[in-house]
Amino acid sequence: MISTPLKRLFGPIVLIAALALIAAPADAQLCFGPDNLTGPCCVNTSIALPPLPNFSFQVANTCWTACGPATISHRLDVSAPTPLGCGTFASSVGVFDTAGGLILSGGLSLDYSRTWEEVNFDGQSLQVWRFLVKTDVRAGPAFDPSLCQSAKCLVPAGSTAFYYGHVDYALNCVTNTFESSITLFHGCDIFIHNPVASSNPGPWHGATSYAIVGPDTSANPFVPSLIPPFAAPAVGGATRRIGPGASCFTEEVMNLGSLGLIGQACACPFNLAGPFQYSALQFGFNGTCNPPANITAIGTPLPMPWISMIAIGLGTWTGTGAGTPFPGPEQVWANESFEFYSGNCFPPPSIDVDYGVMTRGGFNVLPNVNRPWLTARMLDIASNYSATSGITPPFVGTVSPTKHIIQMSF
Repeated sequence: MISTPLKRLFGPIVLIAALALIAAPADAQLCFGPDNLTGPCCVNTSIALPPLPNFSFQVANTCWTACGPATISHRLDVSAPTPLGCGTFASSVGVFDTAGGLILSGGLSLDYSRTWEEVNFDGQSLQVWRFLVKTDVRAGPAFDPSLCQSAKCLVPAGSTAFYYGHVDYALNCVTNTFESSITLFHGCDIFIHNPVASSNPGPWHGATSYAIVGPDTSANPFVPSLIPPFAAPAVGGATRRIGPGASCFTEEVMNLGSLGLIGQACACPFNLAGPFQYSALQFGFNGTCNPPANITAIGTPLPMPWISMIAIGLGTWTGTGAGTPFPGPEQVWANESFEFYSGNCFPPPSIDVDYGVMTRGGFNVLPNVNRPWLTARMLDIASNYSATSGITPPFVGTVSPTKHIIQMSF
C-alpha cells in the first residue's frame, strides 16, 4: 500500500507528468495496431496480436559466481508461439553449443504484457510486443556440469531448472520483418532452491546463478555487468488478471506507483561489501478502478528469500549507431518479489510470487494514445504462485499458471 506521505509526494509528480504528455507531439501510430486490452475497468475483451515467428541467434550464457560473471557463447532457438488462451502462449526453447550439441531444452510459457513503438538508429519505426516467460528446462546430451554453462541442479537424471525472464518481438514497420531479444535467469539456492520455499530444495549452487541473454552479436554485443537499478516514482502503468481459462480482461490503469531503493548486496553468497548485483526495492501500485487495485511487495524475514522486490543486474547491450539491431543499447535486470494483491479486478485478495524484468534504454520509445505513460524505463512482472487461502509452501521451484500481470514505466 502507498502511504499518505508518498501520495502527497507523488500527486504533483503524476500531475506534472500528465501535463507534459498533453503538451507532447501527436501520439505514435502503431503499425500493426493496439492490442485491444485498454478500456473500462476489468471488462471482458479479445486480444489483437500478430502471428509471432520463431527465432535463432547467439546468446551470452553466463554464470554469476559470487556476483562475478563468466560467459560462454551459445546458440538459442525458440519456436513460433502457439496461443493457449487470451495472451498466453506456448513454445519450445533449446540452447546449443558451438558444435550443435543440445545443452538445455524445455517448453516455454509466454504471458503477454504490453506493446509500444520505438525508433531505431536508422530512423525506422518498430512496434514491440513484450512477453514474460517461464520454463522448466532439462539437460541435453551436450550438457557438461563441469562448465559454467547451466544450472548444476540438472545433474540428477530427469531434473529440471526453473528459468524466467522475457521475450520482446519487434516488427520493423519499414521492412515488415521481426527481430527479437530474450533473457532467461535461474537464481541461486537462497531463491529458487530455498529449503523452506522450494519444490526443488538445495543445496545445489549456493554461490552461483545463471543467465542466458541474446542476441549477442558483433553488431550489438551483450556485456554481462553490474548495473545499479533505477528507483523512482512511476509515471504510469497498468495491471490485469489472466483467465480463468481463455477469459481476457482489460487493464486497470495505475494511479500511483513507485520503486524505492532499500539496499544493495551480493546475495549469492550474502555479502554487503559488494559486488552489488542484487538490489532490494520497495514496490507499490495503486489502481484507478473501484475499489482500486492495491499491490504491495512484502518484506519477508529469513528463511524466505525476498526483501520486498529483488532486482538482479544482468548487463547491457552495447551497440551504437546506424545498423544496430534490436534491442539497441539496453540494460536489463531479472526481478522477483513476494506480493499482496487486492482490488475490484482481483477478487479475492491473494498472496503472489512474481517474476519478470526491468529494462532501461535501447531505442527511443514513443508513447501512444492507449498507454501515454510509456518510457524507456520499464518494469514488467507476472505471478507464478497465487493463493487466496491455505498459503503454504512450496512457493517456488517450477512453472505454475500466471494469474496477474503488472507493467510500469518510470
